[in-house]
Amino acid sequence: MALRTGISIPMGKAEGGSGGDMSNSFAWQVPLFVEIGGKPNRFLFIGGYLGLGFGGTAGDLQAICSSSGTTCTAISARGGFEIQYHIVPDGTANPWIGYGIGYESSGVSMTSGGQTGSISDNGFEFANFMGGIDFRLSRTFGIGPFLSLSIGQYRKFRSEILGRATLEGDITDKATHEWLSAGARFVFFP
Repeated sequence: MALRTGISIPMGKAEGGSGGDMSNSFAWQVPLFVEIGGKPNRFLFIGGYLGLGFGGTAGDLQAICSSSGTTCTAISARGGFEIQYHIVPDGTANPWIGYGIGYESSGVSMTSGGQTGSISDNGFEFANFMGGIDFRLSRTFGIGPFLSLSIGQYRKFRSEILGRATLEGDITDKATHEWLSAGARFVFFP
């Protein structure tokens, strides 16, 4: 089992066309990831991951929130399967690389004058490249830096704007986006 946290930076486009940049909606986020799985041998870890990211809005969306007096909070969630290869599994310093695939959702929660609303996009995360080094402090605990790059494509949208009707459907002009994450990884029972 492992826990990861640090900072995640949005890149790419949530959808095609002008204004569809991730940085036009999402600011950097603080991610919290949990990895759970097992090792069929000492070099391979196979398991799943579940992550939540918390942050603010950016760009045009932040300008709209600020000018209308609306409190806006961005949240992202992702989950999927992963495989990791541990290069020196019995060493005090164990470098590792990994790959994952899964599903993700990113959205913004809005509150204004006692009314709430939200907008969200979700879709397939088709590549989550990761790597790092675990420094073993004991037989049951390790800590070290990690770096990951998640690549995905939102396919569906949903919006409920401050008490108005809910709209949902397919994103017609799909684009590729990324989340670049870096931080610390805490490993239990490596």
